[in-house]
Formats: sequence, C-alpha cells, structure tokens
Amino acid sequence: MQLRDYWAVVSKRWWLILLVAFTATAGSYGFSKLQEPVYRSTIKLTVTPSRYDYGLTMVIESMLRQYSERLRTNRIAEAVNDRLHLDLSTEKLKSKVKVSPVSEDYILMVTVDDSDPNRARDIAYAWTDEFVKQQQILMAPVNPQDRIEVSILDRPTPGELYYPKTRQFAVAAAALGLVIGLLLSFLLEYLDDTLKTADDVERFAGLPVLGAIPVVSAQTAATPSPMSAARPLTANRGG
Repeated sequence: MQLRDYWAVVSKRWWLILLVAFTATAGSYGFSKLQEPVYRSTIKLTVTPSRYDYGLTMVIESMLRQYSERLRTNRIAEAVNDRLHLDLSTEKLKSKVKVSPVSEDYILMVTVDDSDPNRARDIAYAWTDEFVKQQQILMAPVNPQDRIEVSILDRPTPGELYYPKTRQFAVAAAALGLVIGLLLSFLLEYLDDTLKTADDVERFAGLPVLGAIPVVSAQTAATPSPMSAARPLTANRGG
C-alpha cells in the first residue's frame, strides 16, 4: 500500500476511528468515577547528628534503614489507632503507611494513603509524632554529643488526590482508542475484497484498465436520448 492508500482508508473510516476513541475515553471516565478515591499525605522526618564526623555519618546511613523498619512497627500503629480513635486493625492501618529513606539528605519520607484527605493528614502527623517521642526516650540516656535527633520537618497538609488520575486515564484511553480504531479500520479494509476503483482492478488483475463503464442512475436511464427519440420519427417518415 502506498501513502495515499493509507490516507484513503483513514478518510473512509474516520468515523469508526473517532467512535472507538470516544468510547474508550468515556469508558475510562466512567471507570474512574466508580473507583474509591485515594488521597496521599506526605511528611518528612529529618535525622540530625549532634556532631558531624565520618564515623557518625556512616552510623546515620545505617540508622535510616533501621528507622524505616521501626516506623512500621505494631507499637506505633496501635498508638496512632488509640490516639485518633480510628478503630482499624493494626495491619489495616500499617498498610496505609509507606516509609522511604533518603540517605543523602538524612530524611525519612512517610506517605499515608486514605480515602479521606484529612484523615490521611492526621495519620501522617500522629505516626511521625509518635516515632519522634519514642526516639527521644531512646536517646535520653545517650551522651548528648553522640545523640541522633529525629524531628518533623514540616506539618503535613490534607492529602491530595492520588488515585484515580481521571485526566491521565482519559488521555491514555483516547490515545489507545485511536490506535485500536486505526487497526480496526485497516483490518476491515483488508477483509473487504470487493473491487471499487480502477486501481483495485489493476492490482487484482495485474493488467492496465483501458476504460470504465459509467454508473447510470435510474432517472438517467428512463430519460430517452435525442438519438433514440429521433429514431421512431425517422421510421414513420419512411412509411
């Protein structure tokens, strides 16, 4: 197929391509509206040594991994559950919380996902606050010069919508619909073996087309030509 053949298929079945794209977009929008929204609130914990030296820096990098595990303990989950009166199981509450250490910045990123944006914020703050209190208790007997302080960098804001991403889903569905519509159009064209143009005939027969019979409408066929109208007249005169 040449470029003009592809364009001919698109021009012929453009409505099908747009229909598939529109259906995919509408389906994606409907799917997004049926999903339970998930809001995400993020809070940062800073890990700060009392003094900076190579040995203590190496200790902090190791401690960040340990802190990540301690932030996921049942003890903190139970304390937050009681503090906020959530009435959730420990495992259910823990599943809402994710912890990511950022070693180069000595930061712990704590994210909380929940169907309520304000509750996501409250859990994030209570969770990190409980951890800071536990850390202060652990560091109390340690020499002040060797302490590692953990503090909340900033209070969290109400969670932002994390899922579903309605706009992104719609754009992706529209693009996918266009691709499927194009493929379907070319498939239908491939399955259509009727000969419609002189080019189709030449490709099928392998011979050049010398002429074509024009399509005559019923109205044109019923109207006599000047020559056919003159023939009866001539015959009558000859009689």
